Amino acid sequence: MRHRLPFAIALLLFLFTIPAFSQPCGEHCGTERWKVKTLTDTTAGSIDFDPVDKSINWLRTRTRPSSLPNTTRLIGIETMVCKVKGVVLSYKKEDDNDFHVVIAQSNNHSRTMIVEFPDPHCDNVCSSGFLEQIRKAREDFIAKFGEPTKKFKNLDDPVPVEVTGVGFFDRMHGQKGRALPSGIELHPVISFKALE
Repeated sequence: MRHRLPFAIALLLFLFTIPAFSQPCGEHCGTERWKVKTLTDTTAGSIDFDPVDKSINWLRTRTRPSSLPNTTRLIGIETMVCKVKGVVLSYKKEDDNDFHVVIAQSNNHSRTMIVEFPDPHCDNVCSSGFLEQIRKAREDFIAKFGEPTKKFKNLDDPVPVEVTGVGFFDRMHGQKGRALPSGIELHPVISFKALE
Protein backbone atom coordinates (compact mmCIF):
# COMPACT_ATOMS: atom_id res chain seq x y z
CA MET A 1 0.00 0.00 0.00
CA ARG A 2 2.87 2.33 0.78
CA HIS A 3 4.15 2.11 -2.81
CA ARG A 4 0.79 2.65 -4.50
CA LEU A 5 0.14 6.15 -3.18
CA PRO A 6 3.33 7.75 -4.61
CA PHE A 7 2.69 5.92 -7.91
CA ALA A 8 -0.89 7.23 -8.03
CA ILE A 9 0.30 10.79 -7.36
CA ALA A 10 2.96 10.51 -10.05
CA LEU A 11 0.39 9.15 -12.51
CA LEU A 12 -2.02 12.01 -11.79
CA LEU A 13 0.73 14.59 -12.24
CA PHE A 14 1.70 12.99 -15.54
CA LEU A 15 -1.90 12.97 -16.80
CA PHE A 16 -2.50 16.60 -15.87
CA THR A 17 0.72 18.01 -17.33
CA ILE A 18 0.95 16.16 -20.66
CA PRO A 19 -2.24 17.68 -22.16
CA ALA A 20 -1.05 21.17 -21.22
CA PHE A 21 2.07 20.72 -23.32
CA SER A 22 0.37 19.07 -26.28
CA GLN A 23 -2.55 21.46 -26.73
CA PRO A 24 -1.82 24.27 -29.18
CA CYS A 25 -3.07 27.74 -28.38
CA GLY A 26 -4.98 30.10 -30.61
CA GLU A 27 -6.76 29.83 -33.92
CA HIS A 28 -5.07 28.91 -37.18
CA CYS A 29 -4.23 32.14 -39.05
CA GLY A 30 -1.21 31.91 -41.35
CA THR A 31 0.85 29.31 -43.15
CA GLU A 32 3.71 30.65 -45.29
CA ARG A 33 6.86 31.10 -43.16
CA TRP A 34 4.46 31.37 -40.21
CA LYS A 35 6.91 30.22 -37.51
CA VAL A 36 9.48 32.77 -38.72
CA LYS A 37 6.83 35.52 -38.77
CA THR A 38 5.82 34.73 -35.19
CA LEU A 39 9.31 34.21 -33.70
CA THR A 40 8.56 30.56 -32.90
CA ASP A 41 11.02 29.05 -35.39
CA THR A 42 13.95 26.98 -34.10
CA THR A 43 16.39 29.69 -35.24
CA ALA A 44 14.77 32.56 -33.29
CA GLY A 45 17.56 32.25 -30.71
CA SER A 46 20.00 33.66 -33.26
CA ILE A 47 18.23 37.07 -33.30
CA ASP A 48 20.15 39.99 -31.79
CA PHE A 49 17.41 41.95 -30.01
CA ASP A 50 19.49 45.12 -29.56
CA PRO A 51 17.72 47.42 -32.07
CA VAL A 52 19.83 48.94 -34.83
CA ASP A 53 18.75 52.28 -36.34
CA LYS A 54 18.23 51.84 -40.08
CA SER A 55 16.55 53.85 -42.81
CA ILE A 56 13.73 52.50 -44.94
CA ASN A 57 15.89 53.08 -48.00
CA TRP A 58 18.76 51.05 -46.51
CA LEU A 59 16.40 48.12 -45.93
CA ARG A 60 14.90 48.44 -49.42
CA THR A 61 18.32 48.10 -51.06
CA ARG A 62 19.52 44.93 -49.30
CA THR A 63 20.29 41.91 -51.46
CA ARG A 64 17.29 39.64 -51.83
CA PRO A 65 18.05 35.94 -51.12
CA SER A 66 17.59 33.45 -53.95
CA SER A 67 15.42 31.17 -51.80
CA LEU A 68 13.41 31.48 -48.60
CA PRO A 69 13.33 28.55 -46.14
CA ASN A 70 9.81 27.98 -44.80
CA THR A 71 10.61 27.15 -41.17
CA THR A 72 13.96 28.83 -40.43
CA ARG A 73 15.34 32.34 -40.74
CA LEU A 74 18.27 33.53 -42.82
CA ILE A 75 21.43 34.74 -41.09
CA GLY A 76 21.82 38.50 -41.63
CA ILE A 77 18.80 40.79 -41.75
CA GLU A 78 16.44 38.11 -40.46
CA THR A 79 18.53 37.93 -37.29
CA MET A 80 18.48 41.72 -36.80
CA VAL A 81 16.03 43.96 -34.99
CA CYS A 82 15.74 47.27 -36.83
CA LYS A 83 14.33 50.57 -35.63
CA VAL A 84 13.09 52.81 -38.44
CA LYS A 85 11.45 56.20 -38.61
CA GLY A 86 9.05 57.04 -41.37
CA VAL A 87 5.40 57.86 -42.03
CA VAL A 88 2.35 55.61 -42.22
CA LEU A 89 0.68 55.88 -45.64
CA SER A 90 -1.93 53.11 -45.49
CA TYR A 91 -2.97 49.95 -43.67
CA LYS A 92 -5.43 47.05 -43.63
CA LYS A 93 -6.15 43.77 -41.84
CA GLU A 94 -5.05 40.74 -43.86
CA ASP A 95 -6.70 37.31 -44.15
CA ASP A 96 -4.22 35.92 -41.57
CA ASN A 97 -5.32 38.74 -39.17
CA ASP A 98 -1.95 40.56 -39.44
CA PHE A 99 -2.08 44.33 -39.78
CA HIS A 100 -0.34 45.13 -43.08
CA VAL A 101 1.01 48.68 -42.72
CA VAL A 102 2.77 50.62 -45.47
CA ILE A 103 5.37 53.08 -44.23
CA ALA A 104 7.59 55.40 -46.25
CA GLN A 105 10.57 57.65 -45.81
CA SER A 106 9.43 61.03 -44.54
CA ASN A 107 11.17 62.90 -47.35
CA ASN A 108 10.20 60.51 -50.18
CA HIS A 109 6.84 58.75 -50.04
CA SER A 110 7.69 56.55 -53.03
CA ARG A 111 10.29 54.70 -50.92
CA THR A 112 8.01 52.34 -49.04
CA MET A 113 8.15 49.10 -47.08
CA ILE A 114 5.71 46.89 -45.20
CA VAL A 115 5.62 46.34 -41.46
CA GLU A 116 3.32 43.68 -39.97
CA PHE A 117 1.56 43.33 -36.63
CA PRO A 118 0.49 39.70 -35.94
CA ASP A 119 -2.69 38.90 -34.00
CA PRO A 120 -1.93 37.68 -30.44
CA HIS A 121 -4.90 35.28 -30.65
CA CYS A 122 -3.37 33.32 -33.54
CA ASP A 123 -1.54 30.00 -33.26
CA ASN A 124 2.20 30.34 -32.67
CA VAL A 125 1.82 34.04 -31.83
CA CYS A 126 0.05 33.16 -28.57
CA SER A 127 2.88 30.77 -27.64
CA SER A 128 5.71 33.05 -28.76
CA GLY A 129 8.24 34.13 -26.15
CA PHE A 130 7.68 37.65 -27.53
CA LEU A 131 3.89 37.65 -27.18
CA GLU A 132 3.79 40.66 -24.84
CA GLN A 133 5.92 42.86 -27.14
CA ILE A 134 3.83 41.81 -30.17
CA ARG A 135 0.59 42.46 -28.27
CA LYS A 136 1.73 45.88 -26.99
CA ALA A 137 2.89 47.03 -30.44
CA ARG A 138 -0.45 46.05 -31.95
CA GLU A 139 -2.38 47.76 -29.15
CA ASP A 140 -0.33 50.94 -29.63
CA PHE A 141 -1.12 50.88 -33.36
CA ILE A 142 -4.84 50.48 -32.64
CA ALA A 143 -4.72 53.31 -30.07
CA LYS A 144 -3.45 55.66 -32.79
CA PHE A 145 -5.31 54.45 -35.90
CA GLY A 146 -8.20 52.28 -34.72
CA GLU A 147 -8.83 48.66 -35.72
CA PRO A 148 -8.03 48.17 -39.42
CA THR A 149 -10.60 46.62 -41.77
CA LYS A 150 -10.03 44.25 -44.70
CA LYS A 151 -9.97 47.28 -47.04
CA PHE A 152 -6.93 49.56 -47.29
CA LYS A 153 -7.26 52.88 -45.49
CA ASN A 154 -5.11 55.51 -47.21
CA LEU A 155 -4.12 58.49 -45.08
CA ASP A 156 -4.47 61.99 -46.53
CA ASP A 157 -1.94 63.21 -43.97
CA PRO A 158 0.84 60.64 -43.38
CA VAL A 159 1.62 60.13 -39.69
CA PRO A 160 5.26 60.05 -38.49
CA VAL A 161 6.12 56.90 -36.55
CA GLU A 162 8.98 54.89 -35.09
CA VAL A 163 8.73 51.16 -35.71
CA THR A 164 10.94 48.41 -34.27
CA GLY A 165 10.74 44.91 -35.67
CA VAL A 166 12.59 41.83 -36.83
CA GLY A 167 13.84 41.73 -40.42
CA PHE A 168 11.88 39.36 -42.65
CA PHE A 169 12.01 38.53 -46.35
CA ASP A 170 8.56 37.89 -47.74
CA ARG A 171 7.61 36.17 -50.97
CA MET A 172 6.96 38.79 -53.67
CA HIS A 173 3.30 38.55 -54.63
CA GLY A 174 2.35 42.10 -55.59
CA GLN A 175 1.81 43.40 -52.06
CA LYS A 176 0.94 47.08 -51.79
CA GLY A 177 3.92 49.03 -50.42
CA ARG A 178 6.48 46.24 -50.75
CA ALA A 179 10.13 47.24 -50.50
CA LEU A 180 11.79 47.07 -53.89
CA PRO A 181 14.01 45.42 -54.82
CA SER A 182 14.61 43.51 -51.56
CA GLY A 183 11.09 42.55 -50.43
CA ILE A 184 12.22 43.10 -46.84
CA GLU A 185 9.65 43.73 -44.10
CA LEU A 186 9.68 44.18 -40.37
CA HIS A 187 7.68 41.18 -39.22
CA PRO A 188 6.75 41.02 -36.45
CA VAL A 189 6.70 44.57 -35.16
CA ILE A 190 7.70 44.46 -31.49
CA SER A 191 7.47 48.19 -30.72
CA PHE A 192 5.41 50.99 -32.26
CA LYS A 193 5.34 54.68 -31.43
CA ALA A 194 3.46 57.54 -33.13
CA LEU A 195 5.67 60.63 -33.17
CA GLU A 196 2.92 63.24 -33.15
